[in-house]
This record gives sequence, structure tokens and C-alpha cells, in this order.
Amino acid sequence: MILNGPVLRPVTLQYSKRKYCSKGVTVTATQVTIVISAIAVAISALAIAAGLKGVRDQLRVTVFITYTERYAKIMNGIPFEARRPGSDYRLAHRPDEERIRVLSAFREYFNLCSEEKWLHDHRRLDRSTWSVWVRTMQVVAQFPCFGEAWEVLGCEYEGYEDFRSFVAETLLPAAVQASE
Repeated sequence: MILNGPVLRPVTLQYSKRKYCSKGVTVTATQVTIVISAIAVAISALAIAAGLKGVRDQLRVTVFITYTERYAKIMNGIPFEARRPGSDYRLAHRPDEERIRVLSAFREYFNLCSEEKWLHDHRRLDRSTWSVWVRTMQVVAQFPCFGEAWEVLGCEYEGYEDFRSFVAETLLPAAVQASE
């Protein structure tokens, strides 16, 4: 039988076991490959960590902005006089419609505060954000009708005892101070 063209023969590839020497240290190609792979994995891990930190920071900013917008909207639902510490604004002296509207705003506010407390307790907030929010809550607690609103609405938070304790220990003392 006559074949036209070159005859193909199977080729066996062999891995080189050559050793590289430098100042008396012998390193095989396998060892070099392992070191290079480990360096590549470490660089990849650092890149992933940097990316995740960026995402985490962006999420924190988004949470802060979202909660700040909610806070501003809630405060717009509370009359100016009711937001001025030291004023004689009292819910008990207001018409039913206004009293209900202000209590609704405070319900939203207490919900916001309870969510912020939950985020803090579950380590979803950094310390500086929580610190700013607590100081702001203490300022709001000085509003003349804060104590009245909590007296009416506090029972709605019986399922979240940590929040009720936080209000009693951290916010109500500021409300009492403001009323004296």
C-alpha cells in the first residue's frame, strides 16, 4: 500500500524534570508553578477583598441616605412648634385630626428608630453612623410631645423589648430633661 504525503507518528509529551539552581538552592519546575499559583491566588483574593469593601462602603452610604430621607419626610409631618424643644406644644391640647396626624408621624419615627436599633444590634451599621443616629434620637426625644407620643405608641413595640429598653434608658431621660 502506498501512502501519499507524510506519515504521522504519535508523539509522547514528557514533562521536564529539569532543576533550576541559584546559589545552591535547587527548585523544580513544579515548585515554581506552585509558588506562582499561590501568588496569583493571593493577588486575586486581595482584589476580591478590595472590591467587596467598595461594595460594603457603597451599601453603607445608600443605607445612610435612605434613612436620612425617611427621617426628613417624617419630620415634615410634625408641626414646627412640636419640633421646638421647650415649646408648650402638647398632643393633649390639639384637635383630634392634628393629634392623629402627629401620632402617625411619630409611629413612623419610632419604626425608623427601631429599624436603626436592629441594624446596630446585628452589626449592619458602623459605629460612627450609629453614634450620629443616637444623638439625633436624643434631640428628637427633647421635642415637647415625644413623651406623650411614646406613652400612646410604646405598647406597639412590646415584641421588641430591646428597643423598648433603649427608649427607656437612652431617649426618655432626654425627654424628661427637656420638659423640666
